[in-house]
Amino acid sequence: MDELNQERNHDFMEKYMHLQRIMRRNAKDKQKCNAWLLVAIHSINQGKAVMISQISTKLEISNAATTQMVDTLELQGFVERSYDEHDRRITLVKLTENGISALKFAFKQTSMYLDGLFEFLGDEDTQNLMRLIDKMLEYTMKSMNQSQEKK
Repeated sequence: MDELNQERNHDFMEKYMHLQRIMRRNAKDKQKCNAWLLVAIHSINQGKAVMISQISTKLEISNAATTQMVDTLELQGFVERSYDEHDRRITLVKLTENGISALKFAFKQTSMYLDGLFEFLGDEDTQNLMRLIDKMLEYTMKSMNQSQEKK
C-alpha cells in the first residue's frame, strides 16, 4: 500500500471512530438504556413478548450477549421477562411502560438529530450522503460475501 493510500485510510478510520465515540457518548448521556436493544425488542413483534434468540438474530449478536443486555435493561425497569406457557425453557422479553417511554425518547432524539443533520447538509449533500452510504453497504455486503465464499 502506498503512502497516500495509507494516510487516507488512517484519516478515514480516525474520523469514523471519532464520529462513533461522539454519537455513543451523546446517546449514553441522553438515554438511560441501550436504545438499539429496545428498538430490536419492539420491532420484532410490535409490543408482544419476544424470545432472546429473536433479539440476538435481529442484532446479529450472541444469545449470551443479548442475555447480558436484557439483564441490565430488566434491572433498570425497561423490560420484563416471562416464560412461554407451552415451554418453560423459553424466556420471553417484553418492554415495560418505562421501556416504551425510553424507546419513544430515543426515537425523538434520533429524529431531532437527523432533522438537524439533514438541514445542516442541505438537500443535495443529504442525497449524496444517502447515496454514498448505499454504496458502502453494497461494497461491504459484496466484500463479506466474497470472503464467506473463500472459506
